[in-house]
Amino acid sequence: MNISLPKTISGWCMWLFFLCTGLGMFVGVLLTIAPWLALAYAVFAFIGM
Repeated sequence: MNISLPKTISGWCMWLFFLCTGLGMFVGVLLTIAPWLALAYAVFAFIGM
């Protein structure tokens, strides 16, 4: 089984969003970063990056 890494900036933002959301249960500061990553994903996906 191979795990491939994201190839776009929007892919990285989405991956980091889910990581921060999941770990936010244990580290509260990560929950403040999650909305910014969601916004970054939307912008970069719209631009096509």
